[in-house]
Amino acid sequence: MATETEKMYRGFGFRVFFMVILYSLLLLFTGCKSMNPLPIFGVGGATPEEARMRKLLKWHSGRVEVYREFRTVFTARAVYLSDEISRIAVNWEARSKLMNPEERMALEKRFLNNDEALIRILVGFYTPEEELNDLSEDNSVWIPYLKMKDGTIKQASCLGVGEEEAKLYMRFLKWDLSWSKLYMLCFPYDPDMKDPDNGFISMVISGPSGQGEIRLQITPPVDKP
Repeated sequence: MATETEKMYRGFGFRVFFMVILYSLLLLFTGCKSMNPLPIFGVGGATPEEARMRKLLKWHSGRVEVYREFRTVFTARAVYLSDEISRIAVNWEARSKLMNPEERMALEKRFLNNDEALIRILVGFYTPEEELNDLSEDNSVWIPYLKMKDGTIKQASCLGVGEEEAKLYMRFLKWDLSWSKLYMLCFPYDPDMKDPDNGFISMVISGPSGQGEIRLQITPPVDKP
């Protein structure tokens, strides 16, 4: 049987071994962090890019909740995907995955809006009847559209959001998608759809049981000097 002295040395040796392993892991983590400085949005010190992204998302977002006889008809939250939001998201993705120039270029082609005449709005939509959560279907009971100043409307073309695209934006938005679904709504741009005084557009989602309107700011925020 081991003596008390032998037990003491074994315990000391184990602690030294544990500290060496721990120190090695810390060095490894520090090294990886310096190579990959933006792994998780919101973790660590806020960079100017991160602060700008938070401001943009708050500035370009809106929400509506529609009730009928004290029951939820639908809730929707939306964000206007400005070119700056998309560019920051793509830049973050490329840097966090250490992409080479060719990979980065391919990412930009997939996710940056190269059509200036197109408005893209990411929508999280919830309705209690799950089978009716179908904004992207041709026979959907819901009609999303932009309301023009003269009373006319511009209907959306609804596209399902791919998994990669959803991940690209949801790491910044932090929306709870436990019950809602994501949709990408695309509208043709028209100067007459924008309020000339404050730069808002009015997006409406209408159905047989109710309708709701979300006002979205599409002009960029101006940083105070």
